Amino acid sequence: MEIGFTARQVVKLTGVPYSTVNLWAKNGLVQPSVAQGKGTGTERVYNFSDLIALKVAFALRKSGVTTSSLKRVVDFLRRSEHMEKPLSESRLVVRGRDVAIVRKGELVSVLSRPGQGYLSFVVDLPDMIGELISFADQTKAFARGFAFSPVSTESRPSRKQPVSAASRRRNRVGG
Repeated sequence: MEIGFTARQVVKLTGVPYSTVNLWAKNGLVQPSVAQGKGTGTERVYNFSDLIALKVAFALRKSGVTTSSLKRVVDFLRRSEHMEKPLSESRLVVRGRDVAIVRKGELVSVLSRPGQGYLSFVVDLPDMIGELISFADQTKAFARGFAFSPVSTESRPSRKQPVSAASRRRNRVGG
């Protein structure tokens, strides 16, 4: 038996408004997997994967992806990537006006140029920090503390402030 969530529970868990959940179920963007809720008095019942799909779709909408573009993304991923539930199975990245899928560590356009790869790389900051720490541990290359004393401004000779050309003329004329 599969665990299911009613539309009311889905709204509480995902933060997606009921009207949006209802609309996406009707137009097929994110349909409930456990029970479709056909007719009056029956409820739609969603599984956990459906909740993920709803959260992803809602996040994409909040980032500026239109509903029609979202449908194109889902259709493309179903056709070309052979995904049954693309919004819960794929890693998607919003890139300007495009949505890209992360495929084998590479970004591939899904919306503006479907199938076209992006020339990009990702700097893995936690990995880089780990490498630096490991290298410092191995080579014992840690910074050593340096003692310093604050410099007193009293012992310094005073410097004259720069004088403007206008004040030099005034001083010459006045004498």
